[in-house]
Amino acid sequence: MDVFLLQLFNGISVSSILLLIALGLAITFGLMNVINMAHGEMIMIGAYAAFVTQNVFLAWLPESMFDWYFVLAIPFSFLVSFLFGLLLESSLIRFLYGRPLDSLLATWGVGLALQQVARSIFGAPNVAVTSPGWLNGGWTVMEGVVLPYKRLFIIALVAFVLLLMYVYIYRTPEGRRMRAVMQNRDMAACLGISTRRVDAITFAIGSGIAGVAGCALTLIGPIGPS
Repeated sequence: MDVFLLQLFNGISVSSILLLIALGLAITFGLMNVINMAHGEMIMIGAYAAFVTQNVFLAWLPESMFDWYFVLAIPFSFLVSFLFGLLLESSLIRFLYGRPLDSLLATWGVGLALQQVARSIFGAPNVAVTSPGWLNGGWTVMEGVVLPYKRLFIIALVAFVLLLMYVYIYRTPEGRRMRAVMQNRDMAACLGISTRRVDAITFAIGSGIAGVAGCALTLIGPIGPS
């Protein structure tokens, strides 16, 4: 029973990260009918953004502040992946709307290119991100069952991101525009909604969410270009 409970908890923590990844994919495919094969590279970008944040804290800030680097790494991973997604959408994806097979092939090539860029900058071997001290240890539920704080934090982070996305989609003007374009693009454009802007922001948000997932993955194990 102890082993079963631990495996169940570990499965939930990992599947919560996959839920974030799937959310980003679902948003872009549902809105633009684009299959983004470079979505995994957005996860990679988010993970390396956390690695860079860690190294900046180690090199430039007092050791006493190191435990707080991960708090900054999460929004930084989102921002970097968001900007990469915005660049990818404006330079390539915008020309492939409604052409899923073309977008699949083009973004697959972009993904290979991004992997090679990561190898050139960070090297081919995997790199490790050290967890902050406040995530070490675990919560003892019962004898033989200890839930690591890292995985509890991942689940809480995913729940928080899902809540933010719910509020954004259903409680903000930008979210209403996104839903309008998803439901009827032509009518939304006739009513004055800039579908071009909605597409760009939505694709970037999907990429940013993948970056947060990559940041969360660094708590589970080492990261690499592939």
